[in-house]
Amino acid sequence: MTELTAIVASVFSAAVLLVGAASASPRHFGTGTQVVVPRGQPVQIAFAGDTTSFGAPFDLNALQAVRLAIVAHPTVHGFPIHVNVVDAPCGDPTADVAAAQAVVANTQNVGVVGQLCSGGFDQALPVYQAAGVVVISGSATNDALPQDGPTVFDRTIVADGDGGDAWLAQLPTLPGDTAWRGAFADLLGSPPTDFADLYYDAASVLLRSLRHTASVGWNGSLVVDRAALARDVRRTNGVRGVTCTITIDPATGNRVNDPKSLARCAG
Repeated sequence: MTELTAIVASVFSAAVLLVGAASASPRHFGTGTQVVVPRGQPVQIAFAGDTTSFGAPFDLNALQAVRLAIVAHPTVHGFPIHVNVVDAPCGDPTADVAAAQAVVANTQNVGVVGQLCSGGFDQALPVYQAAGVVVISGSATNDALPQDGPTVFDRTIVADGDGGDAWLAQLPTLPGDTAWRGAFADLLGSPPTDFADLYYDAASVLLRSLRHTASVGWNGSLVVDRAALARDVRRTNGVRGVTCTITIDPATGNRVNDPKSLARCAG
């Protein structure tokens, strides 16, 4: 077992426990752009997946990857992290809008990882935008998505018009990504489905920005400003992920297709 496999194995063992724990229902506090997490309560993020439509084959591994990222970075200033899972079926605008409304209705959700597909996500993004809730997709590639969430939309996958298909085809050849996929396969008995690595990175980016922007108040509560969190995600620059170096265009939220970075990761 390689060192990376051993690390992921320990992380995954803890992640399995988290899957069962995720059904707990934390209490809700805070409204508006500022979220206050009382001492003893978890920080809440949402995962907008797809269990009922054509994105379903990718849903489980994407969620597992999110949980692995959380277990690798299990707290924000000592506060544990709870994942609220919502079903946002690919290509179903009505259901996707309802999923986004459910996410923002919980005023403790500080950010979202997802949605899986561009279709329907474009309809849901204005809901996230109106609430100021940052969202990071690891699989939605449509070029027009930034206009629907001008300050809250981000992605760890390269957009179609930026050469997304060719870029995506290179990921399995990168040593770091290959090692991550291999470790995942050793643990689960089969390789991860496409996009799982990108969702690991999406969750990692969100957690990194949470650590940057959250602060502990005088009474021991954790304070998260959603607007500050969204701005920090947009400032992601040169962050090393399993899918190579991640830089997000601050004007659009798109991941920058950086051939020089890919060349370095391939070396």
